[in-house]
Amino acid sequence: ELIKWAEEVLAPTAELAIKGKGEYKSGAHCQFCKAKATCRKRAECNLELAKYDFEVPATLDNDEIAAILKRADDLVCWANDVKEYALKEALHGTKFEGFKLVAGRSNRKYTDEAAVADAVIAAGKDPYEKKLLGITAMTALLGKKAFDEILGGLTLKSSGKPTLVTADDKRHEFNSAYEDFNEN
Repeated sequence: ELIKWAEEVLAPTAELAIKGKGEYKSGAHCQFCKAKATCRKRAECNLELAKYDFEVPATLDNDEIAAILKRADDLVCWANDVKEYALKEALHGTKFEGFKLVAGRSNRKYTDEAAVADAVIAAGKDPYEKKLLGITAMTALLGKKAFDEILGGLTLKSSGKPTLVTADDKRHEFNSAYEDFNEN
């Protein structure tokens, strides 16, 4: 039944999509599309969220917030796709009204680390810092079993930063101290 559906429905739809024809539909599959940054259907779908830009945040109810949360990741992904596309086009000479191409922020780095170390040592200073290996590197050094035996009591795994996810996420629901003490 699944193979029949794939042959009769999926394959013809894929053929049209490859040729740039057919009906455009916005969804999670957009991440694989070559038109993801310029697709009007995806833009319309994501721009529906723009109506909330004109609401005073205090007036949004929980249902409206939930509706926005369900689409927020798609909106961010789409906006990043558009930015990536625009940058690529700008690098090829396309001009976008109100924007210009500039060099990004960069960090200084040494051209010759050995020469730098020699110069600092010659100036009477120690250019090196000694640092304890991180947990991953220490585990690689000792091996997992030895790491657990030697350092198991000296490590701590704190809980991750709370984040909102969809209800079908497999992780256990976070229980904050607020919930523990909230009598309402």
